[in-house]
Amino acid sequence: MTEENVPERYALVLCDVQLDFLNAIPSEARPALVTQLRDLLQAARRANWLVVFSGTRFPSAYEGVHPRHRLFGGLKRLNRKQGDGTVHWLMEGHPGAEIHPELQPVEGEPVVWRSELRPGEGLISALRAKATTKVVLAGVKTASGVLATCEALVDQGLLVYIVRECVADNDQARGEAALQHILPQYADIFAVDTFREQISQEIMMDMYIAFKTAPRAG
Repeated sequence: MTEENVPERYALVLCDVQLDFLNAIPSEARPALVTQLRDLLQAARRANWLVVFSGTRFPSAYEGVHPRHRLFGGLKRLNRKQGDGTVHWLMEGHPGAEIHPELQPVEGEPVVWRSELRPGEGLISALRAKATTKVVLAGVKTASGVLATCEALVDQGLLVYIVRECVADNDQARGEAALQHILPQYADIFAVDTFREQISQEIMMDMYIAFKTAPRAG
């Protein structure tokens, strides 16, 4: 089978949907975001898509984090002074590092942890194992974790879709700038209603193409 005739397979990647990240989203926007993420997750499961959770989590004392890291180094330095009991943002074993209760993975859905901005081989391996070709990417933060994950997926030749209502940033202006000016270089950005219509049409077309190109007996 040529590369052009590979059947399309869809996946949903949920990025950093943990309590510490979601609690940083402005309170007025948080409930709607969680609802949209939950609805998207349920729709992906009904369609039998692969669902992968990609999260950020650190070991005790932020072991392995460089103290001069632009984003996470401050946590490392402060933890040295105050310890895990006080400074434990996204630290394993603490509630804030857990996935939101309404977005919990079910059996068979991979959860891939990282302690850096870009996702590692674990996420790519999970997608590659199911021969994924198209990914819907959702979660937080739009201008950091979501952006870094999007770039990593594009590097693998995956087609990426982002639903505006299913991503958020604790800095609204920064997140909107990423959606308007940076992410469109790598992904197709849709409002939720447009996405539902678009993805339905694409899946129907993918099924038609798969049928037309399938080998015939004899």
